[in-house]
Amino acid sequence: MIVSGLKKFLLSFVIFAAICFFGLKWYVNAEVDKELTRTVAETPGLALSYADLTVHIVDHTVVLDRVDALFPSGQHIQADSVSIAAFDRNNPIPHYATIAARGLTIEVSPQNFGVLSGYIRGLGIEVLSGDGTLDYAYDPETKILELKGLTLDDPKLGALRLTGSLDNLNLTGFRPEQSFALGIRKAVLTFDNREFMRLVSADWARRMGLSETTTLGRISAELDGLAAYAETQANEPARETMLGLKTFLNDPGTLTVSANPAESVPVLYFFMGRDLFENLDLLNVRVDNGPAGKI
Repeated sequence: MIVSGLKKFLLSFVIFAAICFFGLKWYVNAEVDKELTRTVAETPGLALSYADLTVHIVDHTVVLDRVDALFPSGQHIQADSVSIAAFDRNNPIPHYATIAARGLTIEVSPQNFGVLSGYIRGLGIEVLSGDGTLDYAYDPETKILELKGLTLDDPKLGALRLTGSLDNLNLTGFRPEQSFALGIRKAVLTFDNREFMRLVSADWARRMGLSETTTLGRISAELDGLAAYAETQANEPARETMLGLKTFLNDPGTLTVSANPAESVPVLYFFMGRDLFENLDLLNVRVDNGPAGKI
């Protein structure tokens, strides 16, 4: 009798908990949807539409399905789903965000890629697709922005990952002219090649009117010459960079380019008459190669 009563109690409790959970989830979903709509409406030039919104209460993640976003700067991006794990709603330019997108579609247009769009389309690439992430945090006291990860993984072309750190950045009252005052503390760019370099090599050969083998041979010889010149200048970062690029050009797997300057380098320095070799030395650039599939 006691056991039977306990079973009924437990069953009733489970049903009650389920009703509370789904009721809470509905309420949270409605509130997040309302807040997101308000934020978009208050951001000039931002247009955002999505088919559905789900809030995962346990891991505090908001998921938007079938997303179409037009940003104030003109970029237009679509995605099958966007997962938002963290996002700063208290500042016009968010001080932190952790976002992952699945099924991205990014048209190669001047709005999305600026002056590079013509070259990219010339390679036969009209759309970039795949998955992407953005994870960063900004400290207004130190004025340092830590880019924990900006990635784009296109299953056909390749995967790109950028991490780094900038200082002397004022996100609270940011103006474009302040870009020159930014300082580069560190940066790591990794590219895992799939078909992209094949398209680039074919384009180079077409422009030079030579076979791909001859074209790559000539470019490799030029890189050897630049490496030799850097060695005469005792510029080890430049020498390593040229040789690293030559290796990747002839066997494109995974390329990692890292900048580890002894101290923060203001962006303004790159507009003060320094040549490429001086900039590579200033940033202490290193190039490493590895087999495909590292990222």
